[in-house]
Amino acid sequence: MPTVARVALDSPLPQLDRVFEYAIPEPLRERVVPGIRVKVPLRVGGRIISAWVVGVADKAEYAGRLAEVDSVVSEARVLTPELIRLARGIADRQAGAFADVVRLAIPARSARLEGRWLEDADGERAARAQRPEPIAAPATTDASSPSWAAELLANDGAQAPARITLRVPVGLAPGSSEPRHLGALADLVTESVASGRSAILLVPDFRDLALAVAALERRLPASRIRRFDSRLKPMPRYDEFLRALEPVPQVIIGTRNAVWAPAHELGLIAMWDDGDESYREPHTPYPHTREVALMRAQQQDAALVLAAHAPSLESRRLVATGWMQEMQVPGAARPKVIPADATLSDDPLARSARIPQAAWRAAREALTHGPVLVQVGRAGYRPALACANCRTPARCQRCHGPLGQPSAQRPPACTVCGAVHANWHCAECSGTALRASAIGHERTGEELGRAFPGVPVIVADGGRELIEIGDAPALIVATRGAEPVAAGGYFAVLLLDAENALARESLDTVGDSLRAWSNAAALVADGAPVIITGAPSAPLHALRDWQQAGLADLELAERRALDFPPAMRVATVRGSEAEVEAALHRLDELQLPELHVLGPVPDPDEPGRIRATLRFSYRAGEAIATALKTELVAQATSSRRRVANRAVAHASTLRVHFDASDVF
Repeated sequence: MPTVARVALDSPLPQLDRVFEYAIPEPLRERVVPGIRVKVPLRVGGRIISAWVVGVADKAEYAGRLAEVDSVVSEARVLTPELIRLARGIADRQAGAFADVVRLAIPARSARLEGRWLEDADGERAARAQRPEPIAAPATTDASSPSWAAELLANDGAQAPARITLRVPVGLAPGSSEPRHLGALADLVTESVASGRSAILLVPDFRDLALAVAALERRLPASRIRRFDSRLKPMPRYDEFLRALEPVPQVIIGTRNAVWAPAHELGLIAMWDDGDESYREPHTPYPHTREVALMRAQQQDAALVLAAHAPSLESRRLVATGWMQEMQVPGAARPKVIPADATLSDDPLARSARIPQAAWRAAREALTHGPVLVQVGRAGYRPALACANCRTPARCQRCHGPLGQPSAQRPPACTVCGAVHANWHCAECSGTALRASAIGHERTGEELGRAFPGVPVIVADGGRELIEIGDAPALIVATRGAEPVAAGGYFAVLLLDAENALARESLDTVGDSLRAWSNAAALVADGAPVIITGAPSAPLHALRDWQQAGLADLELAERRALDFPPAMRVATVRGSEAEVEAALHRLDELQLPELHVLGPVPDPDEPGRIRATLRFSYRAGEAIATALKTELVAQATSSRRRVANRAVAHASTLRVHFDASDVF
């Protein structure tokens, strides 16, 4: 019987991010097993701290006397060997702490629920494992036969699991609210479960989650579906986690954190729209969901599918390296996209109109049959204002922030400090009249309501949980990403404000805009038009020809020439001048020719701190992460410094962020 427990302390301190050995006292030797929570004494301060058992042994590696495990918190083995390995790998990749990664992976514990689950080991839980609900014959979608899913997962009989970037069909299944792309992914995960291996299906937000769950429920019994929804209350979330631990092939579907879910004999990880910003983890150590999926698929020999209408640059890089291959669902079609500029005359007034005549005509004709979607680039009423006389952007007289108008009944106000400017005047020409330099979705809905009297106008944005609508005629004005699904599809889709979207100052402007347009265009009914406004440009042409992958390849080549991500990895190092200089000195000792340091410069987010930006190749990532983690430990453990000839305690301010999205 093992007498030594190897534990990982539940602490974010970098100096404690290693495996510690503790003796298992006689009364606990049958209860202490890998994957459970325990309490152990910490030598510093004599505190008792929570920890995870990551292994047990008959003999200690440490030659001295071991402290003993204090108590067992729970006998539920919630930290599986696969999660231990994955959490350690992600922590090392991101120069983070194992404990921080485990907090992302395992939801908050409910002791009462966990107790009931443990007591049920020989009851319903055992019955579910021995006699899982059978799966009916795979449903046939209108796009293709489900046999394509079996062929994709078989990977042409190759020994290695499939690594696929998948082009999916557009539109909706006739007479239903099931988007064809989600139906195709539901076919894939159903095939995996039917073959005896679990699957994880990742989606960006609650809208996709609700639609995907509905698609799965048409194919699988409810007992085979585990829903990992960040909006669930703590107890239901933990219940789903415990059910996912059971040895039954099932589908785990959810948003960002579902990638960590335990899964019995994982056979597939499928990810919808991996370029969506919702997959960026805001908590340390900031792992992107796609990178976690890549590592987990490798570690567990599972198939990996990245599906999108507009593939991300990261997925195109993996295709270019040969690590992934492209495939298309049989029968996939493209929508009929019409750039509004192609229908305009030489009349300058017609060309300057926000909604061209071609779009008006298409909307009017489509409304005789069913709903019309209007995608707007900005939220709000009039989010940006300018002088009506000289077109100078209107600025706040207090903080110089931009002015906007939140509604028709409220006066202009600063979008930064909130100061009201009822008596605004232009600093350039002394004009007092304001015009909108950008129009939000609420003002657009108001204008369309006047233009189409008698037609219902429905506003959809991030604050409204509107997921589906019927097939009755209506105008749906939606911000990007908030478009509801119409039964059978929209009879026309209008994409407004394309030029303003492309004018945004961000490295990912083109990719984000093209993805948003593509996802909205994919909701159109078969044969219905999609009209996009704006001057001709490469993104508009890519949408028109439905060649988003080609444009992504061109942009990736440009970034490779400029050493921008994702052609290269990036990291930021923040802290005091001495701390950042010490970290850079440690990196200099590596003598890596593929490492380029930008800065250091004053940190724009933290006054009194400095920031250095690192650019490096993917193969150098492990060495750089190890060096920076070593420096984090060194700074954290040098707890005293000299100030005015006396020693004072201080906390390290050194911070490392790998793959930050806002550097360039």
